[in-house]
Amino acid sequence: MPAPFHRTLRSIEADQSLRAWRIGLVALPLTAAWLAWFIAAEVRVLETSLQARIEVQQAAHPVEAAVAGRVMAATVQVGRMVAAGEVLFELDASAEALQLKEQQAQLNALAPRLDSLRREIALREQGQQEDQLAGSAALEAARRRHQEGVAAASFAREQARRMLEESSFGGVAQIEAARAQSEAVRLSAASDALAADARRIEADSRQRARGAEAQVQSLRSQMAALDGEAAGLRAGMDRLAWSIGQRQVRAPVAGRIAEAAVVGVGANVLPSQRLATVVPAGRLGVVADFAPAAALGRIQPGQGARLRLDGFPWVQHGSLGARVLRVGSEIRDGRVRVELVLDTDSAARTWLQHGLPGSVEITIEQASPLALVLRSAGQWLKAPASATRVAEPRT
Repeated sequence: MPAPFHRTLRSIEADQSLRAWRIGLVALPLTAAWLAWFIAAEVRVLETSLQARIEVQQAAHPVEAAVAGRVMAATVQVGRMVAAGEVLFELDASAEALQLKEQQAQLNALAPRLDSLRREIALREQGQQEDQLAGSAALEAARRRHQEGVAAASFAREQARRMLEESSFGGVAQIEAARAQSEAVRLSAASDALAADARRIEADSRQRARGAEAQVQSLRSQMAALDGEAAGLRAGMDRLAWSIGQRQVRAPVAGRIAEAAVVGVGANVLPSQRLATVVPAGRLGVVADFAPAAALGRIQPGQGARLRLDGFPWVQHGSLGARVLRVGSEIRDGRVRVELVLDTDSAARTWLQHGLPGSVEITIEQASPLALVLRSAGQWLKAPASATRVAEPRT
């Protein structure tokens, strides 16, 4: 028997009410759980940089040409290990090498002349000493003869005086007294001659000593001039050796050649032209560039981070753990440099190498979703107010 129409509508309403109660009973706990999560849960606040790369913690060193020149030899291969100071490029230095050889020959020619002058000066100084000794001996002999003459003359004068006294009494003939007086005068004159001869010997000795000293000084002046010429040649050789060294482009540090310019033998290079880059061995780190507003005051040393490498699917290889090591304080090209260090497990992966690009996420803080929503709302409300204040005309 068919039911009345009004009873069918009441059944439908009863079914709908029952369904609403069921939905409410399920939604109420979910809503409470969501509100609890929204208020009490903590989520990570991240700052992301798409400009990140792996670098050796020691800076890579560029290999640059110090002077312009033509490449004569090149031993650069990407990936090859090099030692510090190893010659990677040799530029043409033939002109400097010829000048160095010429100056070396001139310096070699000066050596015998300097040795000859040294020997001549030594011989002349030795002869000067011997001449001084001989002059001193001759002067001493002359002075002794003069003393002998003085004594003989004094004795002759005394003898003549006595004979003159005796001749006055007739004891001695006057002719004998005159002869004795004449002998005394002669001996006195001979003594004076001996004194003059001693003075002459002394003057001659001094004159010879001055002449010998002048000759020695002249030889020393010649030797000083040759020494100066030799010093100039040695300085020129040092300059040429330095110039030749500048034409040998060496590895600044030990490491691996990361990149090299296409420069073959016979090519001309310019000063400060980069020819290669040497990456020293060391622990790998991460360098990322952030916007100043995202980094300054927000990113701090010790914060955790995750690195994902381009070209390496992170689902397969995973992300690399890291932590902030240093944060730059200067803005360069509109970005701030942030340096990170890889965790021990991440750094141990053998396939990591210098230069791999990627992106990095740094955990800035942990906050509840409610705090994040309120913070975003405050920033959104503050922006129009600031714009309105800026647009107000000045009175």
